[in-house]
Amino acid sequence: MKLNLRKSKTSYTVMIMSDSAKKHHREFHIRAGAVGAVTIFAFALFVAAICYVVYSSITLSDSMERSKRQLDQIAQIKESNEQLQLEKKELEGQIAELEDTISILSDTVNQKVEAEQAMEAEIAEEHMPKGFPMNGTAQIRDGETDDGGDDASEMRADEERKEVIFTAAAGTNVITSGAGTVLSVSEDADYGNLISIDHGNGYVSMYRNGGNPMVKEGNEVIRGAILYVIDDENTDTGYSIRKDDTYVDPMDLIEING
Repeated sequence: MKLNLRKSKTSYTVMIMSDSAKKHHREFHIRAGAVGAVTIFAFALFVAAICYVVYSSITLSDSMERSKRQLDQIAQIKESNEQLQLEKKELEGQIAELEDTISILSDTVNQKVEAEQAMEAEIAEEHMPKGFPMNGTAQIRDGETDDGGDDASEMRADEERKEVIFTAAAGTNVITSGAGTVLSVSEDADYGNLISIDHGNGYVSMYRNGGNPMVKEGNEVIRGAILYVIDDENTDTGYSIRKDDTYVDPMDLIEING
């Protein structure tokens, strides 16, 4: 007796039955291998779906985390911008205050400069040797007698230094024609004594007289300070002015009031 060694094939029957009155039904025979393939394919699809869902979840989580960080950054930037706007307004206010302060300081400085300039102009005017060198009336003498001859007993004006000779009565004082510093007090061969006053700006006035000098070298004097007291022995005063070491005509500078 021979044994049947052929492997039997397993198959599956799928029946589809209708619920109608005719009770039709159909049968489908599916081999076991096809069922296994379908099962494996379905399982693969299920695994792929699970992986896709997990991947999508991770991706979505990362995306949400990035979005959250971006939103936080935007919020921080917005907050920083608002803070910068506040600081800008504060700085603008401070700048406006500084501009007002600068304007006030500028006006103050300008006023101070104007006051200093006015004071300097006043001082320069006070130092200018344009005052009359006598505190009373005096005559200008040229050293000649009425008949046209030279009078040897009287001093004659020095033409080189453009000197002017003033003759005044006793009791009159020789005074400074402008404020300044006594440059020197020395002897003079013609008059007896010579006082030089430095007025600044290149001006030096010189007073020659036979009386006793009332000032000393280095003294600071104002306009009208007494240099000599005139008596019957020293009625003549020689007066001359230098500007930058060049003699000028004193009469061009003297302002006589009255």
